[in-house]
Amino acid sequence: MPAVAGRHYSNGDTAIGIGLVVAFIATFLPWYSASFSCGGSALCNGLNTSFSVSALNDWPGWLFFLAVLVGLALFILRTFVPTFTIPQLPQTDAMIYMIIGVFAAVMALLWLVTHTSGGGGAGYSYGPSFGLFIGIIAGIVVAVGGYLKRTDPQPAVSAYGTTSGNSFGGDSPPPPPAL
Repeated sequence: MPAVAGRHYSNGDTAIGIGLVVAFIATFLPWYSASFSCGGSALCNGLNTSFSVSALNDWPGWLFFLAVLVGLALFILRTFVPTFTIPQLPQTDAMIYMIIGVFAAVMALLWLVTHTSGGGGAGYSYGPSFGLFIGIIAGIVVAVGGYLKRTDPQPAVSAYGTTSGNSFGGDSPPPPPAL
């Protein structure tokens, strides 16, 4: 088990944390790129150009990004802010991370399928770029981390809508004396 700041984390926690951070970074890397090189032709005077787009260029990339943000929020709150109580969720954390990872990987694959597969010719090329493949792998890593986390104990949670103490954060006043 890896230790960070004196605290031990499971292999599932490590995979989830690394996968979510890498997926977040991959969102801003090139997911599709194209380049054009005219070479030494007198007609184009050596014109060279290239462009790339990130995940946020199309709706599957936005859904990928939102899933990663939800996963990061849950991971940060559960891991680094143990005093913050999250209401009981409909599934265990392990299942939620598996869902987030699979959803992110599917959105990245959908992004890949909905864009031209790539190609090129004399002086030009276009197709998927490295950020897309990093995003697919990161989504799979998060899902695997969720699977590995199945055996970890679930953090204590409060039932939704219940509070401890009065609405001002203190203890409730004692009951009135019986007559």
